[in-house]
Amino acid sequence: MRSVLLLCLIAFLLAACHEDDVLPTPPSPSSTPTGALGSQPTQEQTPPPFDVTSEVFQAGIFKNMPYRILFPRNYDPTKSYPLHIFLHGIGERGSDNEKQLSLGAAHFRADSVRNQYRAFVVFPQCADGEYWVNEPVTTTLRELIDSLLKHQSIDKEKISIGGFSMGAYGTFAMVARHPELFHAAIAISGDGDESKASSMARSKWRLFAGKKDDVVPSRKTEKMAKALAQAGASVSFILYPNADHGRTWLNAFSEPDFFKWIFSEAQTPIYRGTD
Repeated sequence: MRSVLLLCLIAFLLAACHEDDVLPTPPSPSSTPTGALGSQPTQEQTPPPFDVTSEVFQAGIFKNMPYRILFPRNYDPTKSYPLHIFLHGIGERGSDNEKQLSLGAAHFRADSVRNQYRAFVVFPQCADGEYWVNEPVTTTLRELIDSLLKHQSIDKEKISIGGFSMGAYGTFAMVARHPELFHAAIAISGDGDESKASSMARSKWRLFAGKKDDVVPSRKTEKMAKALAQAGASVSFILYPNADHGRTWLNAFSEPDFFKWIFSEAQTPIYRGTD
């Protein structure tokens, strides 16, 4: 009796299906949805097919971290070029891969800079609720740099990093955690762990602050300048007596040797502080 009922059920199911119906197949173990068995690690995404002749910052994403990249003008893949990473402030966080370009990108893209200094420039974007100093964020940022080194023609001896405000905090953190990676670093209106100055002393530093900055008091940046100098680093510090938080980065970018310092060997240290 059971066999008859089973045969009738099979016949009913077959009759209910149209000829072009496709019955679903069980998912393979590798296609288990993320989160079904716990959080799965994010895999590196294949680098997008960048247009190396483009005159604009092109969009990429690495392990959920959006970034924009500007290629050297007249790019020649048989040559190697400097790489500069610029970290934005807290107001440019998000996932739109746009806001981080509002601070400094136009200066790096200017003809006067691109014609004289052939280099890669990358603007990553920090996620909402995160900070550049957070260790998982700096880990992803380091892995992004490693990916760029793997896929692009970059001079490993000329990797620099810089940032404004939260990005300056991240700059100190990145150099402290990866002291062998950066030949030069720029911090504008930022602070770091002065007890780690000795591990940051291999890089050449340029620091800027505004005396009227009520967001990141200039004494914090100057404290780091002194700690780095005491640790034996090549460091310069410039204090703008009339600059508030928002004006400090504009003044720094307007320094006549700002880009030369980034893309060439660091110049003779300058100290224009309160002492």
